[in-house]
Amino acid sequence: MNYATQVQQLRKTYELKGETVHALNSITFDVPEGDYVAIMGASGSGKSTLLNMLGCLDRPTAGKIILAGDDTSTLTDDELSFIRASRIGFVFQSYNLIQQLTVIENIEVPLFYRGQVTAQDRKRCIELANMVGLGDRINHRPTQLSGGQQQRVAVARSLINHPDYILADEPTGNLDSKTTEEILQLFERLNNEGRTIIIVTHEDDVSQHAKRIIRLHDGEISFDRLNEHRRNAISGEMIPTASTVS
Repeated sequence: MNYATQVQQLRKTYELKGETVHALNSITFDVPEGDYVAIMGASGSGKSTLLNMLGCLDRPTAGKIILAGDDTSTLTDDELSFIRASRIGFVFQSYNLIQQLTVIENIEVPLFYRGQVTAQDRKRCIELANMVGLGDRINHRPTQLSGGQQQRVAVARSLINHPDYILADEPTGNLDSKTTEEILQLFERLNNEGRTIIIVTHEDDVSQHAKRIIRLHDGEISFDRLNEHRRNAISGEMIPTASTVS
């Protein structure tokens, strides 16, 4: 089985006012290619810390994250920056679009890290804009778009470099219920097409769109289970978890 990411005995500690805080305590789980995982937990559960680890934004105190076969704990800061730009597609709660750029230019942003944007790149950007339903708005700027449309731009941007997985951080937190459902349906469609998605959320309704739910409590995994609501979507086969993978 091929894995988008593998988390092995991941630990993160902080020194706070002379005390050691264990933000993550020996977390282990695998995300096979094509999985759709919701990571849940209350404030203080370690969810944000794990998000930073998965996004190569911070380094663990101990343990490993293996991204598509590469042990990120052995990489330099420059190598981690390259991975963030080319192999992880980020979708944020606040969209993180550049206000001065058009839709198509915002989708192109990750390409600038590797140099000049080619005509073929521009064609792919237009295809992605069409895929998320914004083909008629490619020359609009973020201020001319609704929140849901801005998040669609962010989703298209996350796909431009053919990432190993999409990491979505509370992607519907700023959206109304109708727009939230539209964005989640877009994630489901992408996953059904084979995209690997890891979504970090505290909302039960959002997690029900995932195939699998991992819940954190006090820096540890309290459960890692197939989502019964979507059992039929994966032909009734249990996705391997930390407890089933040797």
